[in-house]
Amino acid sequence: MIWACSGDDGAPGPQGPQGPQGPAGPEGPPGSSGGGVPASSADRFNIEVRSVTIPDGGGNPVVEFTLTNDLNQGLVGLPAGEIRFMLSQLSPAADGSGASSEWQAYTTRDTGEIPDGQATTETATDGTYVDNGDGTYQYTYANALADYRNPPVFDANKSHRLGIEIRSQAPNSSNGLYDFVPSAGGPVADMFTRDIVDNDTCNACHDRLEFHGGPRTDVGYCVTCHNPYSIDGDTGNTVDMKALIHNIHAGREGYVIIGYGGTEYDYSGVRWTQEPNNCTTCHQESDTNTPEASNWRLVANRASCGTCHYDDGDADSGNDFAIEDGVHPGGFNFADDTQCLDCHGEDATVTNPEGRLVSTVAIHATPALEEAEKFSYEIISVTGTAPGETPTATIRITNPLDNDSAYDINDPNGPFQVSGSRLRLDIAWTTTALGNIDPNDDLGRAPDEDAPFAPIVIDFQTGATNDGSNTFSKAADVAIPTGISGSGIAVLEGRAAVEIDGESDRLPVSSETYTFAVTDSEAEERRKIVDIDQCNDCHLNLALHGDNRSGNTEVCSTCHNPHATDINRRVVGSDCEAVLGLDDAPIDMKRMIHGIHAGNIGVCGYNDSAHPYFDVVYPGHLNNCEGCHVKGQDTYYPVDATVVPATTVDAGADRSTLTDDVAISPNTSICSACHTSDLASTHMMQNGGDFAAGKDDTGALISSAVETCELCHGPGRTSDVKEKHGVGDFEFN
Repeated sequence: MIWACSGDDGAPGPQGPQGPQGPAGPEGPPGSSGGGVPASSADRFNIEVRSVTIPDGGGNPVVEFTLTNDLNQGLVGLPAGEIRFMLSQLSPAADGSGASSEWQAYTTRDTGEIPDGQATTETATDGTYVDNGDGTYQYTYANALADYRNPPVFDANKSHRLGIEIRSQAPNSSNGLYDFVPSAGGPVADMFTRDIVDNDTCNACHDRLEFHGGPRTDVGYCVTCHNPYSIDGDTGNTVDMKALIHNIHAGREGYVIIGYGGTEYDYSGVRWTQEPNNCTTCHQESDTNTPEASNWRLVANRASCGTCHYDDGDADSGNDFAIEDGVHPGGFNFADDTQCLDCHGEDATVTNPEGRLVSTVAIHATPALEEAEKFSYEIISVTGTAPGETPTATIRITNPLDNDSAYDINDPNGPFQVSGSRLRLDIAWTTTALGNIDPNDDLGRAPDEDAPFAPIVIDFQTGATNDGSNTFSKAADVAIPTGISGSGIAVLEGRAAVEIDGESDRLPVSSETYTFAVTDSEAEERRKIVDIDQCNDCHLNLALHGDNRSGNTEVCSTCHNPHATDINRRVVGSDCEAVLGLDDAPIDMKRMIHGIHAGNIGVCGYNDSAHPYFDVVYPGHLNNCEGCHVKGQDTYYPVDATVVPATTVDAGADRSTLTDDVAISPNTSICSACHTSDLASTHMMQNGGDFAAGKDDTGALISSAVETCELCHGPGRTSDVKEKHGVGDFEFN
């Protein structure tokens, strides 16, 4: 018998009938519109969190998200080590009176010294990370929520926030934030988020928040870690957001944080650029992105208020009302925060021993700024401005809040005659190159009593003539110098004084300018370089010299011109000598302002007082020229050295003349105020810069060198200033 078990298979039979359709599979993630491109090619990551699922009453969270570039193309291939996640729960106030809500992170780390530790992120290498190859990703946390160190008790009905950061790649990326309620499966209407401060508010000064190496850029992300449970393990100081920010901006003595790599951050020298009681600069209730911005006045509590109001200098907690023994300033005894609003609520009528309301709104008011809004300066005309003529100015001051009614500046009890007030008009020349030079040296100014290159001054507090409608005129004491040409500028400056809370208070009224012709057929305006609104992004209301010069940078340039130094304030035996010495410093606007913001200059001011700016830390990016310069006008390019005067740095033995001055060539003066290294100085000198030039009696530069900055640093050149400084890259300013 022959067995054939291992023979070849026969030919396949005919195809059977089609079976029934199977059930639909789960919906896949949305595809990207442009197909996947390498993540390494992106200049920016746009992060969209699509969903966060927390299973089984607190199991391992699952995050679905999308990464795209600015062309809406999906970004693929992002390494797991480059992305981190933060998940926090928001606990509302327990009793609705005084106590503040707070974020609490699920993930914390052991600092080794502080039991509660610090909130931290989870890197995608810890859990399960899936790149779907089309710009969509999935991440599953490494642990169930209860398995993390010191987590909050998971409550599916409370607000949660998921935040994402991308580390080394695409530095202009924002943090991906997703607010949701787990029991609802996602966001819900009117969800409580405790959004108090907005990014744009911070970035008005900071250009772009970039912390912890750069990837943390969103205030909403910061608060998820910087919560009341996070402590600096090295110092014991709290890094709770409200304490951290208030203490930093207050320059609180003893508030030190040890950062990455053991770096010490001592904020004792920080100086807020505004009145510290002006809460609304940061807490802007008109911003729809910050529905809880009103907390500063509606939710009074020790933890928040104590970060600014403290007596003992102890920065180890946010509760500085001597909480250890429960005693509030004034001797009151409180066990908790429930009674704070009794005195500090917005409708409270409690007063302090001086009779002032202590409601949060009243105690943080800025009445001088509010009163200043009742004054508006106007220069109606300046006549007699030809060379050799004596100018006459006509002015009017009105109340915009009272149908522009005009003030009588001669009223002996009025705001411009009482103690503390001042009102004057300054006349300067020329608008192409401010310097106030008198070719004939016959203005009669005593150089030992005043700065020799100061404007002509008309004092409107005495001798002004009223035309009957509270329009006032007065002539100068001296004539416009002969031998000058072009146009000039007049500035009305000074301060009103009114009684506030029983005391006379100076008001920073915005100065006004007026351009007039000297020999020009029509008055030529001075080029606008700096935008006062951008100054006020940080300074709120830029007011200097005792609030006399306010709200207008052109008034500054009339005195802070290229021929002026502070030598008249360098007096033997003065505070200035003790701190800064007797060698004069330039007060030329273009050099002084750059030097102040770069922390590279000290000048002497009123009453021979020292103003050392060496510890100034500019809050934004120092290379962001358009943080101050008018946007889109390219006023940061090299200047024409034949038009813009050189900067005097040593006024010489005779301050009233220019021929013994030591000067720096114009572009070198500007650039070296920030670029202070020996290498930078050498570069400038090799390309025509002069640090020890002279001036002739017209103020013109005397130098054998010729600046050639424009050849390399001009528009479209190899080292274009705009490109080198990254102008335009600061999207948040």
